[in-house]
Amino acid sequence: MLFILFIEFMRIFALVLQLGCLAFALYLSYKVGLSLYQNDYVLMELVANIGTILICIDLGTFLFSSNTKDGISLEQYAKQLDQPPSKLVNVTRKLGHLGIMLIICSWVVPLI
Repeated sequence: MLFILFIEFMRIFALVLQLGCLAFALYLSYKVGLSLYQNDYVLMELVANIGTILICIDLGTFLFSSNTKDGISLEQYAKQLDQPPSKLVNVTRKLGHLGIMLIICSWVVPLI
């Protein structure tokens, strides 16, 4: 009984996290667009915000693609791991890696 409640809690938490990623990406997109429109921005801060947007898109897509309604057995999970990810997940994963690199560059470049 406790395990079923935990599974339901994690499912709800994943949905809230997914919607939170979408909302945060939209907020940062608005913030980046507004700062570019007003021509009032710091370049490295802008790069870090764009990297964060890409990471939020990657996390939201991952949570959406891994969303399952029913629990699966260990054998089905092993079969699922053997299959390559979809094209959308693969592209957003690469965008997430680009976002991480942008954030790292925005921290390292001012130190140099």
